[in-house]
Amino acid sequence: MKDLSLTQEYLLCTLNEKGKYSSFDMEKGACLVAGGVLELLMDGVVCLDGKKIATTGQLPVEKEYLRTVYEYIRREEPVKLESVMEHFSFSFSDKDLYALMGDVGDTLAEAGCVQKGMAGLLGKTVVYLPDPQAKDGVIQKIRAELLEDGELSEDIVALTALLQKSGELSRYFSAYEKKALKARLKSIKDSCENQLVTKMVEYIESLFMMAIIAST
Repeated sequence: MKDLSLTQEYLLCTLNEKGKYSSFDMEKGACLVAGGVLELLMDGVVCLDGKKIATTGQLPVEKEYLRTVYEYIRREEPVKLESVMEHFSFSFSDKDLYALMGDVGDTLAEAGCVQKGMAGLLGKTVVYLPDPQAKDGVIQKIRAELLEDGELSEDIVALTALLQKSGELSRYFSAYEKKALKARLKSIKDSCENQLVTKMVEYIESLFMMAIIAST
């Protein structure tokens, strides 16, 4: 199995046993969008200037699954972060959010991490059934880096924070482990040693707050 990106790992870990998000999983969808924005930021495809975001060039071929997010930013740039979150997560139509989920899900299917299928009353709902071994591989990476003093990567810090914000950490870690993970994330945020990691955590927190504000 090839290495997965932040957004791919996040979707893999948050799909339910039926291979989809329920209509009540607002936080999961918001964090998926936040993960896509963060991935584009970390790869330098977009840049943040104050509270507004803009593209810096063409979307790389290997990031084609983030085309929906990239094109919205490019079309509206410079656009406020909260506008991006509101458009995908809290608009009257979930079309773009489901398009993003489908694009990321298709890449997971190609990588052998999920099984793509059809479900629903009329068999017209696309689902992505996660492979337990692939999902466990991601969780073990988090455990190795953040609980066992492994080498720290920005992707894993961002992924852990997204899973925490979406309420999904409880599925994979004990109460003791979750407490240790939160403490480690806080120490990373408070440290001046790695500014990029610190910014990643701050981006996630600010994006999630924007999602909450946009929904009220």
